[in-house]
Amino acid sequence: MIVDLVENDVPRTFKDKLAEYFARPPQPILRFYGPHSWDGSTFKFQVRNGLPLPLLYGIYVEADGDYREVTDHIGPFSTDWWRIVFDQRPSEVSIKLGLIPFEIQTDKLEVS
Repeated sequence: MIVDLVENDVPRTFKDKLAEYFARPPQPILRFYGPHSWDGSTFKFQVRNGLPLPLLYGIYVEADGDYREVTDHIGPFSTDWWRIVFDQRPSEVSIKLGLIPFEIQTDKLEVS
C-alpha cells in the first residue's frame, strides 16, 4: 500500500530559514506544521522543531493495515517537508511523530 516515505527537502539559505522563523513563531516542540496536501496518491506534510536544539525523531505511518516508519534528525527551529506515495488511495491514514530513543509521541495526524 505505502510505496514510499521520503523527506522532500530542498536546500534553503540562511535567509530563507530566518524568514520562516520570523513568519510564524516556533511551536513548543516537534509538531506537524502548516497545510497538508493530498492529491489522491501523494500526501505531503511538514514537521517543525520549535526547540533551540537539534532532535532525533521518528515518523510512524499506518494506512489500511500497512505500516512504515522512518527516523530522521531536525535542526533547531527548522522545518522538514515529507512526502508519502501510495499505490492506491487508502481509506484512512494515521501519522504519528515521536522523539527517539524513548519514542515519546509528540503529535498525531489522521486523514480519512
